Amino acid sequence: MNTIIRGVLLALLVVGEPSQAQDSEFDLDALVDRVVAAYGGDALAGMRNVEIIEAYIGPNLGQSWAPELSDLSKNNFRFVHDIENERAYFESYFKARGGIFPNMIIVNGDEAWNVNLVIGRYGEANSADPYTFGGGTMRTTDTLLARQLHSAREEAEYLGPTSWMNRPHELVKIPFPLSPDLTLYIDAESHLVTRMTRENPQLGALDYVFGEHVAVDGLMAATRVYFSVAGDPNLIGTGRTVRFNRDLDTALFELPDGLAPEAERIDTSEMIVNRLASNVYHIGQNGGYSIFVDTGNEVVGCGGYPDLRGRLAKFQDAIGSHKRLAYQVVTHHHNDHLGGIDEALSMGATLVTVEDTVDVIRDTSQLEPESGRFLTVNDRMTLGDGSSRVELYDVATVHSRSNLLFYVPSTRTLFMADHFGSPYAEGVPAANRNTVSMAEALEPLDINYSRIVTAHNARVYTARDFERSVESFRDFDCPDDRPLCSR
Repeated sequence: MNTIIRGVLLALLVVGEPSQAQDSEFDLDALVDRVVAAYGGDALAGMRNVEIIEAYIGPNLGQSWAPELSDLSKNNFRFVHDIENERAYFESYFKARGGIFPNMIIVNGDEAWNVNLVIGRYGEANSADPYTFGGGTMRTTDTLLARQLHSAREEAEYLGPTSWMNRPHELVKIPFPLSPDLTLYIDAESHLVTRMTRENPQLGALDYVFGEHVAVDGLMAATRVYFSVAGDPNLIGTGRTVRFNRDLDTALFELPDGLAPEAERIDTSEMIVNRLASNVYHIGQNGGYSIFVDTGNEVVGCGGYPDLRGRLAKFQDAIGSHKRLAYQVVTHHHNDHLGGIDEALSMGATLVTVEDTVDVIRDTSQLEPESGRFLTVNDRMTLGDGSSRVELYDVATVHSRSNLLFYVPSTRTLFMADHFGSPYAEGVPAANRNTVSMAEALEPLDINYSRIVTAHNARVYTARDFERSVESFRDFDCPDDRPLCSR
């Protein structure tokens, strides 16, 4: 074959933006009509409600017990959207090393509740918009993507033909509420959606693959879904049930019996500054907090969420000094605790961590830190001298093989990440297996702490708060009326 002709043919298969001529010749509205017809026609366009029950297993990326391992977790979801009556129900169970973590959100018109099944309490949900909590489940449902294509056909953009799974497809980009635009892969013959991609600013390319389509309640729906992040498997579907336009039990959208109102939550929308001593502060916002200690000659910090600079600036203002951050302690290798590492490096700080976390930091950092920027802890370490010193202890728990505890003897304050905490201003925080495991790890250390602050919570806890939390621990048992929990 002539090389030029072969190149032209290959170019036609490349995914990309269409030429103006191609775009003007293609009838996108007709394609949308064919997709709607393939998925059920009027039953799709006039959808009254949908129920989705799905189960997944997948690697708990960036959250494994040890850096060289990829642990598997279970994720079970039930989402019911009563479109015509503006009601929604969302139930989820995340199962991992730390136990079962349930979540439930109920929306009934303008009212929206978040239900904590572990402590038997409820509070006002952050939003009554089903897309804020159910958007992820909607994106794993090809029928709802077809419905969105129909609803947003005026904003849809044809991207051209492509080949997927050795079959011809059409690419169409559509908007989706509270999400970057979605790119649909539409089979050119069946007109079913077999793949969807979108971009996440932090994670990169997100890829959804749909298969084994079946007829359900007069509509079509995929019964097999796989989800990948940056090319790596993230959620692998193990079971899926989808129902449409059925009679719904109104009790589903009401608060279950036996619940009590939740306690007052701490408002963390603005930066929280907890003064623990004239030279020790716990500072953060929303779900990310750091502890800073002025040891006399330098500043030592711990807690690596993004906006480390902002938290450090608050500390410097509070102590009236702009001493530099000399050491930033990295508690463990989990990716959510590495978000501020590049900020620490750019400020000239030395990273203090355990040996097996160094390679993780090198892999995630954008700054390629040189070897001299690390100080590794072997069991324990002291930074600073005298009454202003900081003591570090490395302990293993079910959460992570290595967890650095940050202890300030002068204030008897212990800083830890991930094992303990609560969003409430008062009351005993609910414990999980991580909490109990940390209590077991702390016992032989005989640390004389009286206060605990954490990487995720604004509250300053007492040692007794921690003890009572551990004492009240009960492994979460799946309720008899929650079959999704036991799947």
